[in-house]
Amino acid sequence: MSMRTSEGLDMQGTNRPGRAGLDSLDPLKATGHLLRRANQRFAALWSGAMPGGPTSPQLAVLALLAVEQPLDQQTIGERGGFDKSTCGYLIDRMDRAGLIHAAVDPANRRRKLVHLTPEGRSTLDEALPVTVQVEEAMTASLTQSERTELNRLLAKMLTLQGDGTAP
Repeated sequence: MSMRTSEGLDMQGTNRPGRAGLDSLDPLKATGHLLRRANQRFAALWSGAMPGGPTSPQLAVLALLAVEQPLDQQTIGERGGFDKSTCGYLIDRMDRAGLIHAAVDPANRRRKLVHLTPEGRSTLDEALPVTVQVEEAMTASLTQSERTELNRLLAKMLTLQGDGTAP
C-alpha cells in the first residue's frame, strides 16, 4: 500500500525517481521512528530532571516572555511553534499556575496579552541550568559540531516550503 503526503508525494518512494531503496527501508531506522524514540528519551530525561517543574513547552513560553513582553497569544504560538488550541491551553494552564498573567488587550478585545510573573521568572531561572543538563545528557554521544548540525537539520526539517515558518 502506498501512502501519499499532503503534497501528493509517494511516501514509499515508488513513484519518485532517485529515491530507490525506500521500499526496503528498515522501519526501525526510519527518520520518524528515530525521532519518536529520541522524543521519548528527551521526555524521560526532562521529567526525571524536572519532576513537577515546567514542561518543555511551558519553558519555551517563559523564555519567549523573558526576551519580550507583553506578547499576544498568537505571537507566542507562532514563535513557539504551537497550534492555536495547544497555545490556548498552555497559556490558560500557565496563568492558573501563576507563571504568567494573561489578560484581554484593552486596545483589541479579541487579543490576549501575556506577561511573565515574578514566579514565572523565578521558574525560568531555576529551570535553565537543568535544561542545559538535559540537553547535555541527550546529546552526550555527539560532538559540539554534531550537536550544532543536528539542531540546524531539525530546524530546517521543520520549516515549511522554505518560508522559515515552522508548523
